[in-house]
Amino acid sequence: MSFSDTDSSSSYGGDYKNFKQITRDRLLIEMLRSCKTGDSTATWKVLIVDKLTLNIISHACKMSDTTDEGVSVIEDIVKRRQPMPSRDAIYFMQPTKEK
Repeated sequence: MSFSDTDSSSSYGGDYKNFKQITRDRLLIEMLRSCKTGDSTATWKVLIVDKLTLNIISHACKMSDTTDEGVSVIEDIVKRRQPMPSRDAIYFMQPTKEK
């Protein structure tokens, strides 16, 4: 038996999700959707990421997935960015031992 992106159930008869789907759900639902608050005045958010997390997001999600969750732009943390004081920011990056 082979597992592919088109399979929708396991040999146990239950539904399963592949790694890409699990990663996508965790990013969109548990991280981005959980950042939505009723007290925020900003409609759109800026997602600021490092190189590793940008790779993860680009492999797991489409741009339309992130815009559906209120992210207007994804910015690299190491590049110079335009200030956007009217938008909330979400930082998503790899933890390091550096202080």
